[in-house]
Amino acid sequence: MTPKKNYSRYFIILQEDEKGYSLDTGKTPSGYAKLEMKNNKCKVSYYVQNLRKEKQPYHMVLICGKKDVNTIIKLGKLNIDDFGRVDIFNEYEIENIADTGISSDKIVGAAIVKFLDTNVVSIMSGFSTTDKPNEWKKYKLAESNSENKETRSEDLINEFDDYEENIELIKSKSDDKVVERTHLYVDQKDNVEVVENLENCGDAEKTEIYDRLNENMEDIEPEDGLDVNRDKHKKECKESKELKHFMDKECKELKHDMDKEYKEIKHDKDKDCECNSKEDKHGDYPKGVMGDFFKKVAKDFEEVPNFSKEIKWCKWYKVPINKLESMYDFSDYNKYTIAYYPMICYYPYIRNHRSYMLGYKCDSNGKMKYIVYGIPGSRAKAHQPYGGKTGFVTWISNSENDEMGHWLMFYDFKKSTIVVPVKK
Repeated sequence: MTPKKNYSRYFIILQEDEKGYSLDTGKTPSGYAKLEMKNNKCKVSYYVQNLRKEKQPYHMVLICGKKDVNTIIKLGKLNIDDFGRVDIFNEYEIENIADTGISSDKIVGAAIVKFLDTNVVSIMSGFSTTDKPNEWKKYKLAESNSENKETRSEDLINEFDDYEENIELIKSKSDDKVVERTHLYVDQKDNVEVVENLENCGDAEKTEIYDRLNENMEDIEPEDGLDVNRDKHKKECKESKELKHFMDKECKELKHDMDKEYKEIKHDKDKDCECNSKEDKHGDYPKGVMGDFFKKVAKDFEEVPNFSKEIKWCKWYKVPINKLESMYDFSDYNKYTIAYYPMICYYPYIRNHRSYMLGYKCDSNGKMKYIVYGIPGSRAKAHQPYGGKTGFVTWISNSENDEMGHWLMFYDFKKSTIVVPVKK
């Protein structure tokens, strides 16, 4: 058996608490704190954007509120650049964060604050638990004895500037370019035709398509029968897009770690796990190390064995959503990126049903092929998410009610593309 890896990582999203500190009146400060525990070390990273430099000094703090340890750990000052951003990290002993004698397992939140005499003014804060301590600003202050030790600032060429320049270059060169569908795949067993729109497109063309798709999405409003607070929804989508750039960066890092873990686990995996019995072949899929990873993501969701007979070799799970905040659950980062994050902008279509479907489409050998997302609704155009412009073009009926069903979107996670299945 493979020994348990002594590594964990989680994010704390920082949100604005105090008005008047944003660099631009049209944007609110945003960012995150990341804690990585490996062996006996704890790496604490902070990323912040749109924070007004003239209002410095700002201080990084960690909030401890577990096991009767109610303390604020002061880590050090932030050095905001002229663009209102900072990317910085510190590394500590896991049992002695910032030389305070407090271990990392006591941490429940993070914040950017200002100190005014004995008062703590929270500019931005976030918590890893839903039970936010209301009186945390009155906690005892524990200050680091080595505030600037092992501190590094990622003062490289600004990634956001490069990103924006590339977008403008793409738009100027490709305004009238038309990208045609280039690849056709037919699955005889499932009787579906899959058109991969972006298979042979370059990175520049893909970026342009996604930009135009996002612009089109903003012009589409659900039709009659769907109660949507459009302004609130657009604000929520805008906030999620602001996080997209640095979340993509973290996803690449996560993928690298996953690939490394896959290789190590696969090397040590017991050959008996590769059982080819009939029961395993028809029931226990998706298979392999990748299948184990995806099944772990869905382990807390209700499995729905007889959800659809039309799509073979697909394992289905029901994802409950009682409110929008449920989709911002960062306690399990893998679950957030796979199950929640891709569906945040579809909340207006989900909220009346309080759930949607997550499917793992496999090939005939039980290997993961696509992730499938299913949004409840009738065949009516008003219930089709964004008129099908984002990939929800296939509708299947419920087994007990032909008038109701689900709109489906197929996602090829290996190529990061949406595939469009069309019934033959």
